Amino acid sequence: MVKNSYQVLRIYNNNAILVLNQETKGEAVLVGKGIGFGRKNGEVQFISPEEIEKYFLTYDDRLKRDYLDLVQQLDEKVLSVCSEIIYMANERIGPLSDRIHIVLTDHIGFALERIKSGMEIHNPFLDEIKMLYPKEYEVGLTAQNMIQQHLGVQIVEDEVAFIALHISAARQQKDVKESVKNTRIIKELVSIIEEAIQMKIPKDLTYSRLVHHLRGAIERIESGHKVTNPLLDTLKRDLKESFEIALLLKTKIEHDYNIIVPEDEVGFMAIHIDRLKRSI
Repeated sequence: MVKNSYQVLRIYNNNAILVLNQETKGEAVLVGKGIGFGRKNGEVQFISPEEIEKYFLTYDDRLKRDYLDLVQQLDEKVLSVCSEIIYMANERIGPLSDRIHIVLTDHIGFALERIKSGMEIHNPFLDEIKMLYPKEYEVGLTAQNMIQQHLGVQIVEDEVAFIALHISAARQQKDVKESVKNTRIIKELVSIIEEAIQMKIPKDLTYSRLVHHLRGAIERIESGHKVTNPLLDTLKRDLKESFEIALLLKTKIEHDYNIIVPEDEVGFMAIHIDRLKRSI
């Protein structure tokens, strides 16, 4: 039996086919750019691994069903561009969750419909996404160009950031809702600081350093990684106002994540808040 030999059971479109693996006798959905082009139902053919971007086994019924639902709903050109975007993202930043073929394709398809109907797309986390996920945002910009070139539709910067968020979630093997939650909370933490110091923080390097520190602190706390702050008592005394603001952040993080924020982390937050106050 020839390895990578498949019988074509159904051609959904140029980028997705249902096959029977001649070696394992198992059914699978193969996804890849142009993988269905020129093939016919019933034929047994060699399909090289290079042609296959994703291999959905039929026992993963939900994954297969969700993707095939999209195949039936979306224009083939949209599916093709989404497939190219995902392939490009995998090449640039590493392996992504299998569900990216479903969630990102669905998202882009819906975004294109909203654009065509004249609906405005607004991303409240645009600045935070650009700073927190710079590599994913670059992928989003490339996706923006690909959509323009292949579909003739110009997506706005807000939508580029949404694509970046999906790519980031898939890269971390997380649900995009979790990435949205983390980004939203960081934005709200910044708002707490701005309200306390009664000043807007400019969206520059200062802002970037702050959101990266907050993200790092949350990740350390969630993972249980403990830090020691040898200056804690001094910070409480000398940076009293900044430490009190940091305590507000502690309360917010503990409430939203249901975790305990160590006082040592609060001390490091106070240092960043004090540095922020002196730089703006």
